[in-house]
Amino acid sequence: MIARRVGPNGYVLATDISTSMLNVAAEALRNAGLTNVETRVMDAENIELDADSFDAVICRMGLMLFSNPVKTLIGMHRVLKPAARVFALVWSTEEKNPYRGVPLAIVRRIGNNLTEEPGLRLFALGKPGVLEETFRAAGFLDIAVHMVPTQWCFPSTAEAVRFMKDSFPGLTHLMTQLSETERELAWTEIEQQLSQFEGPNGFEAPGEVLMGVGTK
Repeated sequence: MIARRVGPNGYVLATDISTSMLNVAAEALRNAGLTNVETRVMDAENIELDADSFDAVICRMGLMLFSNPVKTLIGMHRVLKPAARVFALVWSTEEKNPYRGVPLAIVRRIGNNLTEEPGLRLFALGKPGVLEETFRAAGFLDIAVHMVPTQWCFPSTAEAVRFMKDSFPGLTHLMTQLSETERELAWTEIEQQLSQFEGPNGFEAPGEVLMGVGTK
């Protein structure tokens, strides 16, 4: 979408710490016939790019996962041209995102002394004022945070749970710390609690994300 927006004379740099993620992106770009995007392996907490070189930086569903989001935003701030902006999309609160929040709460309750990993910081920037303050601490001006409603849709609760098992590595990590009996109990309870969102149109669970915007 961004590549089409900037046009053939524009340039997009897609970065990720995961080579496999970038390979998927590169294949999608080839299939779309787009040639104005470069992919590069890079740690967003240590951005190695020239200062004052980009018109915009977009971070989609990643900022809350970093151990030091302020440091990450400072790096984004550095590479922006004067008066350019950063856009960051993050999850809001656990309560407003039950498709992710309910499973985490269940596993944490069943398990004891679980070791959490960075991928579980899904809601670290979701409480009121936290994302705005994170932008402010990184030196941004004209900060705005917008709430955006979302929805998870699947044919059934069972399908929603199957997708979760394949796409929620943080939860999978927690599950490995449970006994086999505890894991079975957890998945059963997860499906039972999420079934409240199944209706005539299948599984429809509400969600909410926050879009933070800051100007250099």
